[in-house]
Amino acid sequence: MAISQSLRNRAVVIEKYVTLGATAGTNVGVAVPAGTLVLAAGVEVLDTVPDVSVYTADVTDGTTVFANDVALDNTAAGTIRIGTTAGLVAAADTVDVVTTITGAPGAIRARVFVIAIDVNESVREGTEVVRDVLA
Repeated sequence: MAISQSLRNRAVVIEKYVTLGATAGTNVGVAVPAGTLVLAAGVEVLDTVPDVSVYTADVTDGTTVFANDVALDNTAAGTIRIGTTAGLVAAADTVDVVTTITGAPGAIRARVFVIAIDVNESVREGTEVVRDVLA
């Protein structure tokens, strides 16, 4: 008997709305549980980012940089930047946005997201179901 796909772990999008500071620094992002494989991560800017000298972001859990140096300088509202470096988050942690800024862009509203899947062992087993047979 095969195990139903509904019992298997599925990839999900985990997101959080944040305000990126006007100066370089770490902005706390989404919380992910232990045993989560991050397949991709990114940032969507919700406000237009002005043209400054440098405005880049890393999306990282502090161990793996899932999106490295994504350019946010002079970016229109609604633009999505994504990185596709996969990595395992072994212990419960947050995936944060770390910005590098030269200039004065002001605070920027953004959405940080990860595409992730729980790779821990499934906790439910597939079982056979007795069904009525129509004659």
